[in-house]
Amino acid sequence: MLNQVSPNVYILPFDSHRDRPNLGYIHGQKYSVLVDAGNSAAHLNAMLEAIDEAGLPKPEIALITHWHWDHTFGMHAFSGTTMTHAKTNEILEGITQWQWTPEAMAERLKTGEECKFCDTHMKIEYDDISDIKVVRADIEFDGNLSLNLGNVTVEVTPIANPHSNDGAVVFVQEDKVLFAGDADTGDFYELDGGYDADKFYDYIEAVDKIPYETYIHGHLAPMTRTEVSALRKEIEETEL
Repeated sequence: MLNQVSPNVYILPFDSHRDRPNLGYIHGQKYSVLVDAGNSAAHLNAMLEAIDEAGLPKPEIALITHWHWDHTFGMHAFSGTTMTHAKTNEILEGITQWQWTPEAMAERLKTGEECKFCDTHMKIEYDDISDIKVVRADIEFDGNLSLNLGNVTVEVTPIANPHSNDGAVVFVQEDKVLFAGDADTGDFYELDGGYDADKFYDYIEAVDKIPYETYIHGHLAPMTRTEVSALRKEIEETEL
């Protein structure tokens, strides 16, 4: 079931057991947009069914915040246009070459190409890992992107962050809602969930220049700026 966050913004809430992140929906008068495509066709379809049940129009575009599996492995099942930053698309291109067998997954764990957390949750989400299909986005951008949905302006800004080597935030200007992907989370590939302090503070300095009032992290409930500050203080005290 969709949760309405603001006049034009909705989310399908995260599911920690299956590592399904919040999926966003931005409703415009001309057309509507998804934020991230989910970790599987089943996850994406759950979002599309929730949108339909809410009586809202089908989204034409899916904006991808970063390359991690839980945000991208549903892309192949989206019938509209997928869009992401060029750096994200470059990483996805490499993953399209991966084999989805127990042996190949075990080898990627051994080499560090994949992390244990993602490997574990992929096997929870997928009854048959051979069903995994990875694709590039249809359209890539380099630099900032602005979309006019009719009554709503969406601004997409690539921002370096401590979670991944790519990443873009999605700001819904009229609603003052920011989709941050997982940018406040640690790095599961290089630091086993730990934080690079420089990247953490650089991210905060950059993202807090955006005049958001509601902040949507990929795996947490929507937060106010005050709640975001409290989260970051907790990260500082426990991780840095």
